[in-house]
Amino acid sequence: MSSTDVFYALGDASYWLFQNTLEPIGEIYWVAVLLFGFAAFGYWMYRQAQYNKIAESDPNQLK
Repeated sequence: MSSTDVFYALGDASYWLFQNTLEPIGEIYWVAVLLFGFAAFGYWMYRQAQYNKIAESDPNQLK
């Protein structure tokens, strides 16, 4: 077995994986990732606003 056989096997496996998993899924996965990203960003901004309120009300913090 030569390295050419290994590389062709990797290529064939990658092609099979793409044909049988990514193409049938289509855009659903990327829409879910995008929506999760927006939700995570919204949560992050909500928590940041809470932290900023706590920091403004604490006069003993270092600035």
